[in-house]
Amino acid sequence: MSTVVSVLTTKDGQGSSTFALLLAWTAAEERRVMLIDADMSGTGNLADLIALDFGARGIGNLFGTLAISPLALEQQAVAVRQQPRLRLVAGLPGFSGPAVTELLPRLRPALEALSDELVVLDLASALAHPRQESSRRAAEAVCEVSNRVFVVLQDSPARLVKSIQVLKAAQPPQGELVLMETRRGALRDQLARALAEQLPGLPLSAVLPWDGRQAQRAEDAARPTPQPALLRALRVLPPATAGLDRVTERAG
Repeated sequence: MSTVVSVLTTKDGQGSSTFALLLAWTAAEERRVMLIDADMSGTGNLADLIALDFGARGIGNLFGTLAISPLALEQQAVAVRQQPRLRLVAGLPGFSGPAVTELLPRLRPALEALSDELVVLDLASALAHPRQESSRRAAEAVCEVSNRVFVVLQDSPARLVKSIQVLKAAQPPQGELVLMETRRGALRDQLARALAEQLPGLPLSAVLPWDGRQAQRAEDAARPTPQPALLRALRVLPPATAGLDRVTERAG
């Protein structure tokens, strides 16, 4: 059975796709991985980040059935030439899809039957989808299909206030916070204290300094830089243990 890791954020543009791609790419150095662009806002860009030609395949082809079979999901996956153990299901090309409360229950049987050792779902701002009736129900739907849930936040005080509001309303049954630093750690301690006080049920599991130049080089090369130390510290692959380590790595 695959380990399913969901990655989401509270607002577009905070780095969930970067983090999801980094996890999947690094794990694929040694394991079979499927990365699914499940950004239902229509702005998913995982395939673009690695210059992947996905043709007519993609997650949008799965919307017409009540239950999504493992074969149907497999047929939409495209092998990544630069990383042979990695397959990617591309996102929606410019149109929005169903909320996660509709999509994930239908996708769950397929996820449970995949042969890949790790499945990474990039859900983007799933808790704020325009068709979402309840952020709490959305959070529950994400947790029901996931072994691990990572919520990516930026170190912007203004954005953090909104993110805390969204997460308090959603009350996810499980989750771990990932802080994307754009200020070279200047606010790290203050933000870590604020998160611990405001969201005590969601531990801070990773702090990733954002290096704009490194990110640009990775985008130009269409090839992320693997971060094995991050993967080991987060323990996203079996054997999993409790008590996650906090890790600071450079992401690009």
